[in-house]
Amino acid sequence: MARLAEAEGYRVMFVVVEGNPDFEAAQKALGELTFPFITSTELARVATARDVVVVGNDWGPKHFIRKLERFRRHGVPVIGIVEGARFAYPRHWERVDDLLVWGQSGVETLPGRKHVVGSPAIEKALKPERAQPAKPHVVVNYKFMKGAIEEGPRWATDCAAAAARIDTDYVISAHPFNVAELSGLKVSHAPFSKLLDEATLLITRSSTVIYEALAARVSVIYYPLADERRAEFGEPMGAFRTANSAAELVEQVRAHGSDPSFNERAARAFLERHVSFDPERSAPQRMAAFITAKLRERAAIDPADLPGSKPGLMGLLAWLRGPKKGAEESAR
Repeated sequence: MARLAEAEGYRVMFVVVEGNPDFEAAQKALGELTFPFITSTELARVATARDVVVVGNDWGPKHFIRKLERFRRHGVPVIGIVEGARFAYPRHWERVDDLLVWGQSGVETLPGRKHVVGSPAIEKALKPERAQPAKPHVVVNYKFMKGAIEEGPRWATDCAAAAARIDTDYVISAHPFNVAELSGLKVSHAPFSKLLDEATLLITRSSTVIYEALAARVSVIYYPLADERRAEFGEPMGAFRTANSAAELVEQVRAHGSDPSFNERAARAFLERHVSFDPERSAPQRMAAFITAKLRERAAIDPADLPGSKPGLMGLLAWLRGPKKGAEESAR
């Protein structure tokens, strides 16, 4: 999306938010890109009504929420992008002017002005056809953070024990920081998309990977914690099975071993309920089209006419990149 906006002639800058646990990782990742980046504190000093601020969440950290509210008071448009599953949380997406959603369920459940653009990640996983592997292969998606992390090893052990009944070569997809708590289990740090290509069954808690697996024509068993917020996964529409106990998980894995066929009709219905697919335009193209249209709309605005007038992102980018050669010569 950012590349597409840049190709249209717009300058793009990434922002890293102080206080976020991924702050350093984000800085490292952005260092590998050609886009400049600044902190949210610097953004608050330079953003004007001619700029557009695009965010993946509007509910934290608190200091960033205050910045978003200040942007809107000063006429700086804020656009939200739904990036992950279980998106309809209370008090989320109340601090943006426009919200780019995946599909119809987002239109129905989220507040404010919504615009359907699909999902780049789910779209990328989509396989209209797929030759099923010769024998069942199980991939377990392991992701435990914050309050639920102490329950992770038990959950993983349940999944491994069930998976091993039909596939001794099962793998648990996990982040490297989870290695210690998964000792003795078959863990892989390979890209999830590669593991999914080889799977016939995915076992997971609530996650966007449920959508990705269904798009890739991989069967899913949803194994949530007892108190886990299920949101849209509470209504599977026949697209996947739900195991509410270790015993149910074993039973459902065995059933997959006996019949690993994929329920294409139910998966399609679930995906169409939640995600829009446009054969003419990709999700990144639809997102970039909305954002660049907003930038064209804002181009006529004079930031000096608004409260809190600042140099703007264009001005800051010009400063970061330094004067052009001609400008240097004319200054001499």
